[in-house]
Amino acid sequence: MIPPLIPSIEAAKAIDFHRKDALVVATSSALRDWNQVSKRRDLDIDLTDCMDRAPAVGLGLCLARPDRKVLVLDCDATLRTDLAGLATIGESKPENFVHFVFEDAAFTSTDGIPIRGMDNLDFAAIARASGYAQTYEFDSLEDLLIGLEEVMVQTGPTFVVIKVLRDDNPHPFPERSMAEGWAEVRETLSAEL
Repeated sequence: MIPPLIPSIEAAKAIDFHRKDALVVATSSALRDWNQVSKRRDLDIDLTDCMDRAPAVGLGLCLARPDRKVLVLDCDATLRTDLAGLATIGESKPENFVHFVFEDAAFTSTDGIPIRGMDNLDFAAIARASGYAQTYEFDSLEDLLIGLEEVMVQTGPTFVVIKVLRDDNPHPFPERSMAEGWAEVRETLSAEL
């Protein structure tokens, strides 16, 4: 039986509501939703060409800007391609790192066809074993909305699995290039100094 699921766009809205001035690295299907809801695109890094590198990019930003919370919006399929990155994050212990994984529990993005091996992966357990300080899992929107208050004040690295249901008609990727996004973030951060 499939548990209650959170519409992925609602998960993105909930994160945006709690983000404050955090930098956000988003990729894959999570980026499609994030692009629709983010109110601070000047602080968003869109990864469209190197989707499995979101955790590494987020870690680099955490180390470069320990004064600023960094949120990584990842997807189960992209994270699966580079699970080793979790160990690097756990070892580095960035206190300002929050890693969200949108887990497509109903396999909507693959027309309901399970991705081989995904049902055997417990991402939260892998993150804990890799050294993440905190892990959370949410499968209802109400729990996510309430739980994000706690998530956002934790000392990281923090790992959050959100069981989502994707829209059958996915939103488009952002029109700006990765280079344009980086330039906008760099300009915003430089203006703050």
